[in-house]
Amino acid sequence: MPEPDQQPRSVAQVAADPGIQAVGVLLNTSALIERLLAGAIQRAAGISHSMFEVLLILAAQPGGTPVSRLSGGLVLTSGGATRLIDRMTEVGLVTRTPSPTDRRVQLVAMTEQGERTLLTAAAAHTREAERLLHGALAPAEATAMVDALDRLGRHARAELPPLG
Repeated sequence: MPEPDQQPRSVAQVAADPGIQAVGVLLNTSALIERLLAGAIQRAAGISHSMFEVLLILAAQPGGTPVSRLSGGLVLTSGGATRLIDRMTEVGLVTRTPSPTDRRVQLVAMTEQGERTLLTAAAAHTREAERLLHGALAPAEATAMVDALDRLGRHARAELPPLG
């Protein structure tokens, strides 16, 4: 195995690198779980996983939150977050209103329809996550994995440059 700053000498060395393999397993597993959870949410509530994430953030901010805060929480550019909020506004899940303290800022808040949709989506998400996690892992393993992934996520977020 090459040292961390050493150039690999062969493609076989790259393919066998435990660090590359570990990150590949993490990313592939994440993509598979995302696909399964997104499908369950779509079937149950008719929304995308990204919309579910927005509704989760808004549930913790009943007075509304700026689009810029949503984009940071979702790891989206401000343009991507704006387009997502536009779609959610069109289908009645959220509203957008000017901030009472800064008219340049638009606050996004969940509608009653958004609340009903979030409850439906959350039930599907919970069922699917329980089935996936506890079908494969013992409770202690699931807890340890979540703790480790949370630390890894916080570390990665701190490394991420601001999105524009």
